[in-house]
Amino acid sequence: MIELLDPPLFHLQARITCLLLVAILACPVHIRAATEFRNAFDGSILNVAPRTGEELTDAVLAFHADGTNPYLADAAAILAGKKLYQTWCQSCHMPDGSGRIGPSLIGDTFTYERVVTDQGMFEVIFGGAGGAMQSFAKRISQDDMLKIIAYIRTLKK
Repeated sequence: MIELLDPPLFHLQARITCLLLVAILACPVHIRAATEFRNAFDGSILNVAPRTGEELTDAVLAFHADGTNPYLADAAAILAGKKLYQTWCQSCHMPDGSGRIGPSLIGDTFTYERVVTDQGMFEVIFGGAGGAMQSFAKRISQDDMLKIIAYIRTLKK
């Protein structure tokens, strides 16, 4: 049951409530995914909250839930991933993924063993790694990262 306050107290309570809401909404949002994503350098938890203006797609939400890339068998997503790979990745990893400045993405040995899994590769792309591999979290969407990973998986055949 709602208790009605005298008008001056009601206005004070309304102002306090508004200030609290503004304070809460202004705080940075940290999304806690069901799957725990970790930094390749120090193992700290990665904050996979969307960047400003980024909308998390159903594919990304599913990936956050279980670490499985839903685009692995999606031909349209793989084609999009190829175009993104050509733009963002091939200058360091070569068109075939064999590596140049960056390590091979198709061999049997890896700088970071975690990249054997899609979750691990996402962690390196999202959070960065050693050498020239900077975080792409502010450059491309998480959805595009998943498409790139799906394409990379087609290179190792």
